Amino acid sequence: GLSPGDHFAARGYPIQPGYNIADHLLDIASDPSDELLERSQRTSASQPTKHDDSIETTHPHNHNYSATIVNGLNGTPTDPEKGKLKDSPQVHHTIPYESPSLLASYPSTFLTQLQVLCGREWKILKRDKSLFFTHLFSAAILGTFCGGLYFKTGITIAGFQSRVGCLFFLGSLLSFSALSALYNLIEIRPLFLRERAGLYYSPAAWLLSRFYFDVLPLRIMPTIIVSTIVYWMAGLAPDAAHYFKFLFVLVLYTFAMTLFNFLLACTFRNGGIAILLSAIFNLFIMTFAGFFVHLSDIPPVLRWLQWFSLLKYCLEALSVNEVGSGLQIVDVLQGVPVNVSAQLIMNLLFGFGENNYYRDILVLFAFIAGFGLALIGIVWLRVRERR
Repeated sequence: GLSPGDHFAARGYPIQPGYNIADHLLDIASDPSDELLERSQRTSASQPTKHDDSIETTHPHNHNYSATIVNGLNGTPTDPEKGKLKDSPQVHHTIPYESPSLLASYPSTFLTQLQVLCGREWKILKRDKSLFFTHLFSAAILGTFCGGLYFKTGITIAGFQSRVGCLFFLGSLLSFSALSALYNLIEIRPLFLRERAGLYYSPAAWLLSRFYFDVLPLRIMPTIIVSTIVYWMAGLAPDAAHYFKFLFVLVLYTFAMTLFNFLLACTFRNGGIAILLSAIFNLFIMTFAGFFVHLSDIPPVLRWLQWFSLLKYCLEALSVNEVGSGLQIVDVLQGVPVNVSAQLIMNLLFGFGENNYYRDILVLFAFIAGFGLALIGIVWLRVRERR
């Protein structure tokens, strides 16, 4: 119950509302104060210690049962006459720690594990709604800001560049928003290590519960909100088919970036290193996305790096989807009227292929599969308690 929390709260160690009582007790035990240590020593000194010269070992039906007892820790047999450990009146045993095997058996089924984990995540989400509502509120605010910044972009050459800039800004925003997934996983990693060492549940059940209560409410829902606001405020292709294709690309991109941050959080114990690598990766994919520099102008020695940029595939798919709606550029250059397909301008300014939408979708699926398999392998093999 909560009696341990009340006990330590009366002694100057109050527990924060909604905080796990087990984690609170571990925090106190890992860094106790001098006053708490002195009080524990006084309590131990006040209790008398009894030493027995012999260990009686009997069996209710067979008196000779003691002769067959073997110590389970070091194999030392007991004296059948007195039940005393031979050659050692006081034996101190060290219980060896055994890490759970990769194919360990669990006391409950997978569905039961998933049900319990989802129930706990749901209770945590109900107790502390700040992260969920902060994501939704931030998505609405940033979507309104971005939509206002690119409100009803024109169909001139400058307007088309603004459209692609809007899409690039949206992809960059989702990349940095996925950093919160990394921090969340680092925060709950110690609890997972302890519970996995106790064979409470399998890593697969834990990962699936993280998908239900992290990816869906904190990544996918804010992505849908910010994307919908920006899409209609910026005046992009005004038909449902292109809107849902636009939304599909951003959801896949968000999912891929979330899995990548999960992978970093599970690979590195130091959260600072994981966050640094994630930020560097975000800058890398922004550089090779095709917006800052034309992909054909990159030196050949570095051009191959563009194939590892998730934002490149996202931005290209979004741009192709936009110009695929039949967008025409209508402009006047030095008094000369210009009426040309937006596909030509897209290829000239950014180097995107006009038929690459479905290729980019398949590549994003490949990144999701790769990050997902790597995450499962890292969690199964490395995220384990070792002593």
